[in-house]
Amino acid sequence: MIEVTELHKSFGSNEILKGVNFKVKRGEKVVIIGPSGSGKSTLLRCLNFLETPSSGFVKVEGEYFVEPSKKYNEKHVAKLRTEIGMVFQRFNLFPTMTAIENVMAAQMKIRKKSKEEARKTAEKYLRKVGLIDRMNHYPSQLSGGQQQRVAIARALAMEPNVMLFDEATSALDPELVGEVLNVMKELADEGMTMVIVTHEMKFAEEVGDRVIFMDKGVIVEEGHPKRLFHFPKHERTRAFINKVEHPEAMTGTYSNDELPVSMGKRKELGRIPATSNL
Repeated sequence: MIEVTELHKSFGSNEILKGVNFKVKRGEKVVIIGPSGSGKSTLLRCLNFLETPSSGFVKVEGEYFVEPSKKYNEKHVAKLRTEIGMVFQRFNLFPTMTAIENVMAAQMKIRKKSKEEARKTAEKYLRKVGLIDRMNHYPSQLSGGQQQRVAIARALAMEPNVMLFDEATSALDPELVGEVLNVMKELADEGMTMVIVTHEMKFAEEVGDRVIFMDKGVIVEEGHPKRLFHFPKHERTRAFINKVEHPEAMTGTYSNDELPVSMGKRKELGRIPATSNL
């Protein structure tokens, strides 16, 4: 579905991505984790050319966004981009449009659907995210979680082949995070191809088919969620997961016996049998 080859991205002299390579299969749920500033969001934005890579290539369903030795073609990029839905940290809804009007707008402008057809599709996806009873409300009349669900419905209404989620819950109050994650879980269960940048570690472990850990613009480690979260191979991965899951444990010095259980388990990494199915 997606293939990334030697992807580099710099802003001036600041190199953010330093040669990233990975693939996403059809129906796969790939979760990207890592510290702030590691390049996760920049990578996601390069997947649909909201950021143009400095070098390297991105292919979607076998088609290059920009073919080797060819110039950037805006129409071709726009065409491929319609196959990729994206949900941002901020909801980016039009404040003067109701929920259903927000979901209809891109369908009519980009997909060239009639108003009636766009409305029918909008109702379908607002019902899917549990907001059909709020379809005539303006963003200011909706909670943050509801606004983000409208944003998800808007992306789904374009009927993309893959969905990108850029820390979709990071701008929400804690009590609203669950309602958005539940919608994302439902999409995953239905087989949608998804690439998800998130700080929600439990969600990443439950939903991901594969987890990628990034740091300083490179992929440090990737693998099955159970293996990566409980038996990470790289010391940098272990340090990040321990800090995220046990922030209180990072403030003191501990012997191996004093470590929280999951941290202690990870100390046993070197003794995992080669035949382990993790």
